[in-house]
Amino acid sequence: MYKVSNDDIINILDNAIASVEMEGFVFSDGERELCMAALEGKITKDDFIELLLKKCKI
Repeated sequence: MYKVSNDDIINILDNAIASVEMEGFVFSDGERELCMAALEGKITKDDFIELLLKKCKI
């Protein structure tokens, strides 16, 4: 089984962010860090979603 390196994760995230930013959304440093934490397995998918939902509520 192929193990995805941290560099691969960063490249994948950079590409995804660039694609979304072309549509007008701008990622904050905190949002980028949250995405990295999820991709590296430091937080679960459910935690990721919960944190994003809390961030969206004013």
